[in-house]
Amino acid sequence: MPHSAGTAPEHAAVRQALSVFGPVSRQEPIEWAGDSPLAPELARFYREIGPEWIEIDTAGLPFLFFPLERLWDEQAGYRWNRRSGAHLVDWNDEWTVVAKQGADPFILDGLTGKVLTAPGDDGWEDRLDDPEPTFASLEEMTLALVATGRAWASWDDPFTEDWSMRQETTESVVRALEEVLGDHGRAATVARKFGYYHAV
Repeated sequence: MPHSAGTAPEHAAVRQALSVFGPVSRQEPIEWAGDSPLAPELARFYREIGPEWIEIDTAGLPFLFFPLERLWDEQAGYRWNRRSGAHLVDWNDEWTVVAKQGADPFILDGLTGKVLTAPGDDGWEDRLDDPEPTFASLEEMTLALVATGRAWASWDDPFTEDWSMRQETTESVVRALEEVLGDHGRAATVARKFGYYHAV
């Protein structure tokens, strides 16, 4: 897929990788419906990588990306209470949910540019502590989700006869993540967050 003039080569590579799973297009900050400014990293992400509605199958629930015009609505339940509209006190104004796996959000920290997730392997609803930095950037997060989806898709039968996940399936996901993250221990930690609980 040709990239737009002015798109950095590394962003073009991420865009190409993501486009295997769904549509991408250049989206401008004017499409942001939020009542706070769009973080510069997020503006660049949508301008140069531009996920629209994208679903990446993986173990458990899929990873979801949203078009920029929809992204503000996806903050409900995290930034504010869905029923009352009241701002949730444990949410930092610099945070923006940028993707999800079920109820588990991937959160851009606008101050650092890092992407946060729930601590440990228990998920967002069962967390006891604040979200922790998991990815160095939106681009690293996207490549990690894409790599996981590709590894998962390579298995016609990822489960044993008793519906346990094959260890080989988990190992393939960890290897794919290691190629993106550059560290085996970190790859295994991220795989467990994604639902590959026996990753080591």
